[in-house]
Amino acid sequence: MTPGRGTVIGRRLGEPVHVRWSVRADGDFHRVDVPLADLERRRRRLVDLPWTMLDEHHGTDVVVVDHPGGNDGASGDVAFTSLSGAALGCWVGDCAPVVLVGEQREFAVVHAGWKGLAAGVVDVAVDTFTEPVIEAYLGPCIGACCYEFGAADLASVADGIGAPVSTITGRTRDGTRALDVPAAVALVCARRSVPLRSLGSCTGCSFDGFSHRVRQERERHVVVAWQGGPA
Repeated sequence: MTPGRGTVIGRRLGEPVHVRWSVRADGDFHRVDVPLADLERRRRRLVDLPWTMLDEHHGTDVVVVDHPGGNDGASGDVAFTSLSGAALGCWVGDCAPVVLVGEQREFAVVHAGWKGLAAGVVDVAVDTFTEPVIEAYLGPCIGACCYEFGAADLASVADGIGAPVSTITGRTRDGTRALDVPAAVALVCARRSVPLRSLGSCTGCSFDGFSHRVRQERERHVVVAWQGGPA
């Protein structure tokens, strides 16, 4: 296996969904900055299947992948499919990459930064499924420890996820007001009765990946999900 980390989701009735995430040693997965040939080599080293990675814009647009590798580079923040052999990737620096798993065949990857959370992107993704969503997995993202945040933007996120501001407000290491992104994702999943498991730590201070907010890095790591193909 490459330096990326991986796990297998096993509690569904249909074919298991695999989730893997990259680390620094796997290289930059920036969908725009990295030449496509280099990006493809890195993707195939991580998971040797046709990939779809969206041109993410912190919105709520859903892209349906109807064949492996379909709509790679399309504009959107939710990639959704029921296919085997299709790898769906979410490239991030600090935003939350969320994998949603349906009971039988469907799964999705969601790019959930603070603007996406404020716009309701996780709810939009759950509503795309035609079968019950039974699991959610949160990849490495920035924690409250490293994410100082203003009161107005905190209120926007709280409104978007339908929760009190106090439930997503944390403190940084310096004691300033912060947005707790993992808590925000967890609250949406709890409201939708979807069990959530965290797969990584804070991109700002403890995860072996990239951070735009803390280190002003342009590089991105990736979380990828697939069913069928290599384990």
